Amino acid sequence: MRHRQYDATLHGKFPGLNYAHEKPFRNWKSSHLETLIGGWLKSNPPCLELATLALSELVLRGEDLNAAMKFSEAKLAPISWLEAARENARKAFTPEILERDKNGRPGGSVYVVLRGGYTQHNGWYGAYVGSTKRKIEQRFKEHRTSSRAGRGLIAHGIEPLYSLFDHINPVPVKRSELRIWETRLHEALAPAIPKVTGDVAF
Repeated sequence: MRHRQYDATLHGKFPGLNYAHEKPFRNWKSSHLETLIGGWLKSNPPCLELATLALSELVLRGEDLNAAMKFSEAKLAPISWLEAARENARKAFTPEILERDKNGRPGGSVYVVLRGGYTQHNGWYGAYVGSTKRKIEQRFKEHRTSSRAGRGLIAHGIEPLYSLFDHINPVPVKRSELRIWETRLHEALAPAIPKVTGDVAF
């Protein structure tokens, strides 16, 4: 798989998809998923999160051969650590924890950006964890195009990984505590993702 620099375009969330569900594509037909995977991988930037989630569903069904070939044809790899990272994020931010830790009005959002530019040894991809008081879409654009970008994201940022943070937002804490939640997410993902960057609070 070769490293690429993609357009600074944000496709956004797929309408109606429950990113927080363990199997978001559970009710979709296999043939439909195969077709969508092909289209998602041809986008610029590719929709790797959706394509990987769909592939994972097909793997569970034992019907993943054609989908795997689409990744190979596109010279792209699925996000090998995505399922483990999703499980860690669900465990770290259960509905009970989110309710327990409420403290005032929502102070912002936490987010994760898929970052390319790594080697096969690191699973090809890493993740950047951040927090913002603005819309995630606006912050992502800054990461890709401005001096407010996180390290390496102008060249290697690909897309937000909504399935790792959509169930957390908006963060139900004071704005002054937002960095603490960013750190909690960073620490939850680090055991599953070979390369996790971003600021942490100590």
